[in-house]
Amino acid sequence: MRLPWPRCPADCGRDPSIQHYRDTSYARQVSPDQSALDEAITSLLGPSTRMLHVGIGSSSLARRHAAAVAHIHGITVVIEEIDLAPALPNYRAWLVDKHGPELRALPGPYDLVVDNNPGTYACCRRHFEAMFDAYAALLAPGGRIVTHARGAGWEGAIRLRYRHWVSLGRARGLSAARLSTEGWVLVAEPRPLR
Repeated sequence: MRLPWPRCPADCGRDPSIQHYRDTSYARQVSPDQSALDEAITSLLGPSTRMLHVGIGSSSLARRHAAAVAHIHGITVVIEEIDLAPALPNYRAWLVDKHGPELRALPGPYDLVVDNNPGTYACCRRHFEAMFDAYAALLAPGGRIVTHARGAGWEGAIRLRYRHWVSLGRARGLSAARLSTEGWVLVAEPRPLR
C-alpha cells in the first residue's frame, strides 16, 4: 500500500528505528484525545479484556480501567512515564518503542490496542507500516485497534485521515468502523468455529 506522507521518508535506513518523541509533559497530564478514548472504550471492556495501551502518558487509561479488565499492558519511550506509572492490579508498563522490533515480542494476544497518536512521531513509512503489522499480529480474534481523530491527525510525520485508517486496516484484513464521533476502530475478524 502506498499512502502519501511527504513529511515522512520512505525508509529511515536504521534498524532499530530512531525515537523522535521526547515530550515528558504527558507523564503528568492527559491529552484531550486520550481522555476521550479513555471514555469511549468503556463499552468495549469486560472482565476478560486484555489491553495494550501504546504511549501510556500519565496512565490515565490504566487508572480508570485496570480494575475492570483482565490486564492492561502499557508501552512508552519516555522513562518518566514508566517512573510515574502507578502500581495497580492488572497493570504493567514497559519501555518499548512502538516502531521497534520489541513490539512484536509483547505477550499478546490483545482484545484492544489503544494508540491515540499512531503516526505523528514515525521515523519513516517502513517502520510505521511495521508498527501496524505488529498491531494486527498482536490482536486476538475479534480484537480491535482504537485511535482518536485528533491524535491521528496531529501535525507530524504521518497525519492520518479516516480514509487512511480504512486503507491501513484493509491491507491487514481488518474492518474499519467508528467508535464515536472521533473514535476510530479497526476490527479483526473472529475466527470461524470448527
